[in-house]
Amino acid sequence: MALLTRLFAGIQRIEEFLLGWSIIAIAALTISNVFCRAVLQFSLPFTGELSQFFMIMVTFVGLSYAASRGRHIRMTALYDQFSPRGRKVLMIAISASTAALMLVLAWYSFQYIGTVRFLESVSPVLQVPLYVVYLLVPLGLISAAIQYALTTARNVMSPDVYISFDVKDEYDQPLDGEI
Repeated sequence: MALLTRLFAGIQRIEEFLLGWSIIAIAALTISNVFCRAVLQFSLPFTGELSQFFMIMVTFVGLSYAASRGRHIRMTALYDQFSPRGRKVLMIAISASTAALMLVLAWYSFQYIGTVRFLESVSPVLQVPLYVVYLLVPLGLISAAIQYALTTARNVMSPDVYISFDVKDEYDQPLDGEI
């Protein structure tokens, strides 16, 4: 379990770094371009392209980060009807199948990247090979698969139900006077 905890923490630190700096970069690029257009009367042609690259990173690294924090969308109407043991079994099945789905999607994205590389596609302004940028997609999907596999492992090893490696499946209790 200690090895899994270290793996989880390491992946999460890398994701937080990438997400934080990508958001800052998108904001800085956008602000710089607006300033240049409004004040200096010219536009920076590379800002849109770079922002798109960072958005790909935010989307697919964010997928893994959301999974690691248990912040993904959950449809619990059926899940809530199960007993605690049933929820545990269902969570293991959901986590394991989601990890498998992420790996299948990563496989297809690698195939697509192979095609993009074969076609020697480059971005219009910066002339960056697009396959390099698109590598963020399978890497994010593989990272998400690892997060869901860690959730599966945690649920197999622990008596409680976890929606991510370190987030228990709990509902907030209403405060006094709340409904």
